[in-house]
Amino acid sequence: MRSILLLLATVTIPAFASAQPASTPPAPIDVVKLEQHLWTTMAEGDFATVRSLFTPDFIQVDEHIQAFDSLLAHLKRCKLQTYDLLDLQVRILTPDSAATAYHVVSQFDCGTAAKPDPKSYDSNSVTIWVRQPGTEKWLVQAHTATPTKP
Repeated sequence: MRSILLLLATVTIPAFASAQPASTPPAPIDVVKLEQHLWTTMAEGDFATVRSLFTPDFIQVDEHIQAFDSLLAHLKRCKLQTYDLLDLQVRILTPDSAATAYHVVSQFDCGTAAKPDPKSYDSNSVTIWVRQPGTEKWLVQAHTATPTKP
């Protein structure tokens, strides 16, 4: 019985492996550029481009757990004024996924021109980037933000 199982494993593994094309892992600097582009696009208020940078099943975890539509509603209501990404680090998880971890200090204005309502945030964040199957397009699948100060 043991020799039959070994024979099947020998036949099955190479066939499975050849059916899955190997992806080239991203260079960490390219993932840094993705993260910077995301924040710049949010600050510019280019919501069509912002939407194109997230997977349909995106999830954000901070004070609440929310999907992309909630994040977009917040970005439309509160304009990102300034941001600093500090100590940005990249971890390649698989050839098709990567994580960024960084400290972010940001300022939003949730008011109007007549009555500004500034909001400041200081948090540690993690963003998960995934390459879309069969493409070179990278999208955000998950994001967390943990306040550094209570």
